[in-house]
Amino acid sequence: MGHINKRGKLDFKITFSIIVFFVFFASFTCITNAQALLQTGMAAPQFSLKNIENEKISLSQYSRKKAVIILFWATWSANSPRALKRFERFYKKYKDKGIQVIGINVENQTISDKDVGNIKEVVKKLQITFPVLLDRGLKTFHSYHVMALPSTIVVSGGKISYELPALPIIGTENMFNYLLALIGESPRGKVMPMHMPRYDVIADTNLGRRFAKRKIYVMASLLFEKAIKKDPEYIVPYIALAELYGSEGKNTEAEKTLRKALSVEPDNVVTMSELGYLLSKTGKIKEAIKILGRAVKKNSYTPAYYYLAYALSKDGKLKEALKLFKKAISLNPYEPAIYLLRAEVYENSKMLKEAASDYRKALELFLGDPLLIQ
Repeated sequence: MGHINKRGKLDFKITFSIIVFFVFFASFTCITNAQALLQTGMAAPQFSLKNIENEKISLSQYSRKKAVIILFWATWSANSPRALKRFERFYKKYKDKGIQVIGINVENQTISDKDVGNIKEVVKKLQITFPVLLDRGLKTFHSYHVMALPSTIVVSGGKISYELPALPIIGTENMFNYLLALIGESPRGKVMPMHMPRYDVIADTNLGRRFAKRKIYVMASLLFEKAIKKDPEYIVPYIALAELYGSEGKNTEAEKTLRKALSVEPDNVVTMSELGYLLSKTGKIKEAIKILGRAVKKNSYTPAYYYLAYALSKDGKLKEALKLFKKAISLNPYEPAIYLLRAEVYENSKMLKEAASDYRKALELFLGDPLLIQ
């Protein structure tokens, strides 16, 4: 009676992990990053971090600059050195014209002395002269809802004026053209402006989010609809409203809202990603794969990769799915949703040991302390 075989232990571990995980994730009505998206026009979260020389640096001390470029990076991120070098060249050339660059390293949840040594080595090797800060505990990383590494946020006048996950060729060049125009220089090409919503539209959307978090869905829905009516080109309230519908099981309404958002901005990777994920959950696998495949080609937006992986697993393509989950982790290893969805895929494939490990990892990332789930 007291004997439990290995399979029984594994099943218990998985069941326990799932139960605990969903208790702590009760505030997450669905797996999505959409409501966290900053987008342009929103106030930039303030931060005060120590640099690699142990000196405290705050965002507020650069408030007089025309633009503050915040670059999130890590030594293990393949494209981070390229981003650091590109911004170093730009900083050297335009720092006297109102440009400030800040590198924020997000090496690990807990940054060790060895990590600091590696970071200093990279900074020295690349001859980086702008401030490099250490985000111990990843508080700033999470407050900016970074989706991939490297990622760039441009702050102007205390607000987010541009954001760019990863380092896509077209998006990167447009961002530099935007920065040149901002400081009065001649851009090298046509600047594709990012949509700037009015303050009251952002206020309605944020208030709607607060009501949604408290599960006051009627008020949240009214505020999202109000924001959409005021500014039909502002994508965030569409996605927030779709998420709200999804949490209530109203998948038809959620899909309709996301399709409407996609008609407003056909190349928006967040909308494509959320619609693709919804379609994969509701059995429209082929269309989901098509939409998510397009999102992945557009930008290195991490959710697009793990949503596509999830959809491919539903289509019986486990090998391709696991490869894409791995790619998503290489872009952002701190995202619990990657491990949660991969755990589900593992479990459905009877890979119970791997499933248990991923459920545990998702919990660990959500709680921010592995000791809490020992």
